[in-house]
Amino acid sequence: MKLRRLHPCPQTVLKTIVAAALLVLWPASLRTWAQRPTIEPPTRQRIGLVLEGGGALGFAHVGVIEWMEDHHIPVDDIAGTSMGGLIGGLYASGNSPQEIEDFVGGINWPAVLSGQLPFPALSYRRKEDKLAFPNRLEFGLKHGLSLPNGLNSGSAVGLLLDREMLPYYDLKNFDDLPIPFRCVATDITTGKEHVFKDGSLAQAMRSTMSIPGVFAPVAHGDQIYSDGGAVNNLPVDVARSMGAEVVIAVYLDTGPVDKASLNSLVGVAGRNVAIMVSANELESMKNANILLKADVSKFSSSEFERSAEIIPQGVKVAEEHAAELEKYALNDADWRAYVAQRDARRRTKIPAPQFVSVRGVKGAQRAEIANGFMKYVGKPVDSKKIEETIADLQGTGTYSNISYNLVDEKNKTGLLVRPQIKDYGPPFLDVGPTLASNDSNDIQLGLGGRVTFFGLTGPGSEIRLDASVGKVAGVSGELYQPLVAAKRYFVAPRAYYAHTITSLYSGSQELSQYTEERNGLGLDLGYRFSSKAELRVGEDYQWYGETLRVGQPIEQIFHLTPFVSNVRFQYLGQDNVQVPTRGSELLTKYTHSTQRPFGEGGYSQWDTRVAHFLPARQKGIIFGTMEGGTSFGATNLGLAGFSLGGALRLSAYGRGELLGSDYFLGQVGYLYRLTKLNPVIGDSIYAAGFYEIGKVWNAAPGTPTLPNDISGAVVVKTILGPFYGGGSVGDSGHRKWFFGLGRVF
Repeated sequence: MKLRRLHPCPQTVLKTIVAAALLVLWPASLRTWAQRPTIEPPTRQRIGLVLEGGGALGFAHVGVIEWMEDHHIPVDDIAGTSMGGLIGGLYASGNSPQEIEDFVGGINWPAVLSGQLPFPALSYRRKEDKLAFPNRLEFGLKHGLSLPNGLNSGSAVGLLLDREMLPYYDLKNFDDLPIPFRCVATDITTGKEHVFKDGSLAQAMRSTMSIPGVFAPVAHGDQIYSDGGAVNNLPVDVARSMGAEVVIAVYLDTGPVDKASLNSLVGVAGRNVAIMVSANELESMKNANILLKADVSKFSSSEFERSAEIIPQGVKVAEEHAAELEKYALNDADWRAYVAQRDARRRTKIPAPQFVSVRGVKGAQRAEIANGFMKYVGKPVDSKKIEETIADLQGTGTYSNISYNLVDEKNKTGLLVRPQIKDYGPPFLDVGPTLASNDSNDIQLGLGGRVTFFGLTGPGSEIRLDASVGKVAGVSGELYQPLVAAKRYFVAPRAYYAHTITSLYSGSQELSQYTEERNGLGLDLGYRFSSKAELRVGEDYQWYGETLRVGQPIEQIFHLTPFVSNVRFQYLGQDNVQVPTRGSELLTKYTHSTQRPFGEGGYSQWDTRVAHFLPARQKGIIFGTMEGGTSFGATNLGLAGFSLGGALRLSAYGRGELLGSDYFLGQVGYLYRLTKLNPVIGDSIYAAGFYEIGKVWNAAPGTPTLPNDISGAVVVKTILGPFYGGGSVGDSGHRKWFFGLGRVF
C-alpha cells in the first residue's frame, strides 16, 4: 500500500510552532514566577516602604512600622539609608516592631558610638597606655603622621549586626529575605551611589550608616563605602526599581532651623551638610505616593538613648495619615496569609561550625587567630563568647575591627573571621597634654607622647619610646620581649632620663625649687598573669641627683650612682580609665638602693596604692583609695623620700608641701553623674565630693600631725581626657582651688 504524504496548510504549521513554543517556555515562566520575590497576591498593588536616614531620629521608623502592622498594611519592598537602612534591614529580616524596639533599646549607645574598646578588654600593655594617656587620641606613623579614617572604627556596631544577621550567612540575594530589601551607601572612591542588593547583609547595613568622620568607612574589595545620606537619603527611586507601585516614604521632620545653632563653626558646618542632604531628598519626596513627615523637632540626631520617646512619633504620624494608609489594608484572612508567607522566609537556625577560616591576614598571624577560635568548632554558635575572643584580639591594639560570619565550603559550614589590620600603623603614637594647678603661681603644663613598634624583634615583641616636656620631662625606651612566643614570661631592658622640678616648703611657704634628675639603665624579668596583672623583678644602674634651681638652699645637693633592685606588681581591675564605676586597682613596689642621700650605706622603700569603686544606683559612684609608703627607718632622705600635697593628693596643700620618710593617705568620696555628653566627643559630667586624710613621718618642723581636707569638684570625661576643677578646705587654714587635665584616679 502506498502511503500518501500530507502537506499541512500554513495556518496549521503556525499553530503547531506556537504550541511547541508555549510547551517549552511555560515551565520557565512558572519557575520565574515562583522565584519572584513578591509575597502578595497578584491582585493587589505592590507596596514599598522607604525609610530616611537621620541618626537617632530614625527610631521614629519603628513607630511607623508598628502602626502599619497593627492596621494590616503589608510591605513588599523596603529601601533605606543610614538609620533607615538599619531599621529597614531589621524589619526585612523578619523582626517584629517589638523585637526591633528591644534591639535598639538594648544597645549601649555611648559605648558603641565612642568607638572605644572597654578597658577590661584591653591587653595589659594597652591598659598601661591608657593609664599614661587617658584619652582617645591615637595617631599612626606607618605613612607619616596620620589619624584613623574615623573617630570610631565601627567595630561595636558591626558586631551587633554580625550577631543579628548570622542566620542569613548564606543569603544569595536580598530579595530572598522575608521582605526584599535594599540599602544605599556612598562609594567614596567614585562619589556615586551604591545600592546593596546582595552579599553580606550585616556589612551592607554597616556601610549605609558609616557617618563620615564618626564611623570609619567600610571596604568591600576595591570599593570603600560610607553613609548613603550624601547621595540618596530618601531612596524612593530604589523602591520603585524593586517593583513597588505604591511607595510610602517616612521623612524625619526636624522643624525650622534654629538660628542660635548657627553661631558656631560646628553649627554652620552641620547646617551646610544638612542642606546638601536635603537637596537629594526633594525629588524623592515628590515621587512618593504617601509621605509621612514624622515630627522629631524636639530631638537631636545624637540622642540615641531616647528611642522610647522617639518611636511614638512614628506611630503619631502614621495615625495622622490613617485614611491614606488604610486604603491598602488587608482583611484578616489575607493578612494572616501574608504574614505566614513572610514568616516562612525567615531564618532562625544557625548551624554549628565545623572549621575556622580566617581571611585578611597571612602566615603565623593567621594561624594564631585561627587557633584562638578553634574552641568554637563543633559547638552551637555562642555569639557572646565569640565576641569576647574578638575583643581580646582587638585589645592588642593591632586591629581596627574584626567581623565574623559563617561560610559554606566543601559541603561543610565553618566560622569565618575577618580581621582588619589598622592601616595607619604600627608604629602608633599616643599623645596627651597634662595640666595641673592648685595655686596661681604653680601651674604645670606639659605634653607627653609614646611611640610603640610591634614585632621588630619577634612575635609579641614591642619597643616603647616615651618623651615628655614640662615640669616633668624626660625620655625613655623599653624593649618588651617574650622569652617564648605566645607565653607569659618576658624580659624588658630599658634606658631612661627623667628631669623633674620639685619645690621645698617651710610650712605652707615655698622656699626653693630643685631639679631632680634620675637617669639609668635597667633590665626586668617579668610574668604576665593575665590582661589585668603583671609582676616584674629587675635591676637598674642609676645616675641620681638634685641641684638647686631657684630660692634658698634648704638642703645639700647630692649625686649618686647606685644599683637599684626592684620588685613591682600591678593589678588593673577597674572598668574605666577616666572615671571607673566598679572594680579595683593595686600597685605595689619595693626598691633597694645601694646608696642613699646624705648618709652611708643603702636604703629600702616600699610604696603601695589600692583603689576600689562601687556603683551606687544608676548615677552614683562610691570610691575609696588608700596608699602608703615606708623607708624602713631611713631618714633625712630629702627629695628621695615621700611627699603629699597637690590636687587629689591632699588638695588643700601645695604640691609636695609635706615631705618625709614615710607617709599615709586615705580618700573616700562620691561621684554623681550630672549629665551625659555626645558620645562622639565625650562621655559624662560628674559632681564629686571627697574627704582626704594623711600623715607624713620624719617631716620638717611645723608639719601638721594629721592633715586632712574636704574637697568638691566637677569631672568631665572628654575625648582629650578627663578635665577636673574644684576647691578644697583643710586644717590649719589651708585652702586651695585646683584644676587639671589628666588622670584623676
